[in-house]
Amino acid sequence: MASTPPMTVQQAQSLLKKIVNAKNGDELQKIVADNVMWCDGVFFAELEAVIEEYQQRGDTGSAQKLKALGDYMARLRFMI
Repeated sequence: MASTPPMTVQQAQSLLKKIVNAKNGDELQKIVADNVMWCDGVFFAELEAVIEEYQQRGDTGSAQKLKALGDYMARLRFMI
């Protein structure tokens, strides 16, 4: 099986924007399912940066949700 090319920072940021702007759980689930196979170190580094931004703004609820989602996506991506 050929390995996938690394995700660019722009692709990672675009995917994170889709995740953050998902209208509901079903849409979020579809976004994750359609994209988790492409998520790599670049994506997870960008995710950490977004989580940190939320924490600095005092939005710990959103930061915690994104962290939990990132942990879930990492398990899906690397333990299948």
